[in-house]
Amino acid sequence: MSAMVGDCDVAVIGAGVVGLACAYELAGLGLRVTVFDRGEAGSGASRQAAGMLAPASEAEAEDQALVALAVESCKRYPGWVAELEHTSQTRCGYRTEGSLLVALHRSHLEEIDRLAQIQTRLGLATTALTRDEMLARESNLSPRVIGGLFAPEDRQINPRWLTIALQTALCSVGGTIDCHADVAPSLQAGRVAGVEGRAGAEDVHVRAEVVVLAGGAWSGSAWPETAGSLPLRPVKGQILRLRGAALIDHVVRTPDIYLVPREDGELVVGATSEEQGFDPATTAGAVMDLLRHAWLAVPGVAELELAETGVGFRPALRDNLPAIGPTGIEGLYAATGHYRHGVMLAPITGMLIAEMVRGGPTPALLKPFDPRRFGQPAVATGVVP
Repeated sequence: MSAMVGDCDVAVIGAGVVGLACAYELAGLGLRVTVFDRGEAGSGASRQAAGMLAPASEAEAEDQALVALAVESCKRYPGWVAELEHTSQTRCGYRTEGSLLVALHRSHLEEIDRLAQIQTRLGLATTALTRDEMLARESNLSPRVIGGLFAPEDRQINPRWLTIALQTALCSVGGTIDCHADVAPSLQAGRVAGVEGRAGAEDVHVRAEVVVLAGGAWSGSAWPETAGSLPLRPVKGQILRLRGAALIDHVVRTPDIYLVPREDGELVVGATSEEQGFDPATTAGAVMDLLRHAWLAVPGVAELELAETGVGFRPALRDNLPAIGPTGIEGLYAATGHYRHGVMLAPITGMLIAEMVRGGPTPALLKPFDPRRFGQPAVATGVVP
């Protein structure tokens, strides 16, 4: 039986947007970095993600630490994207129009008013708009609209383009990506020694001083029991992609739906949130509900082509906050559990992981997201289907 044997400075498990961001930043330090993924690079949750960079619109949980991390990540996004696009010669689809939070009836308006109060407490910028002001910004909104909010600092990016840019940029600075390699950290004398597993018919044994676990919803299957508890679960999300004439310029959200326009004519509609484990099925009921809510907000979607349906698995920890930083095992770092915010938090996650691997202390910004916060007993969840 053949074997894949080698060595590197850092092995990254997971080639989604978070894993690739970590790998790119680490390779930028001059380290030899290899990324491993159980499938194709960027084929998991990153491929299905809508790509909203929206601390204001996503503030309903009112977790100040998470909002602070998201705001800092979004501040770094413009420079990060410019560097990636220059290095990779690949566009990332970064857009700056902002988001409209649309109320179609009184209950919507009450929910949006509650969100506005949270945003004010957290120092996030939004502006209340009347019905006429909403329609002036987006004429294809439903005539049912009765008001809402404008979040001018919300942004968006195309995650599919972003993962391609990250792969290209990583390889251009000396990193490598091994796909269809299902690996886990290997340990020796209580610390990381590298990774081992399988790649097709080959055994994999790669030495590395540092391993970054960024496997998204599958991270639990690679989590060593001696690292403590990682109460991770997949949260299923069904999402649609429509194509046709451009109907909106801003991201449009109601309490029931979001619609994200792409510059290539795609309109992303999402998303369900289902505690169904790793169930990959697209269901008729979910598609019907998503299309109905999208039509209620922007009636013109009825004329668009239903180009794609998709299912992704968000990696959610027990408190719905990410795990970023050193673990209970020397040399092992976590960058997982980002739930709905992986794309938004990718730059800050990659940059801070690189700083810590280089020898820096854990930044104060990451203290609430310590992977060791769940303690014992050591239980690995998130079993691969």
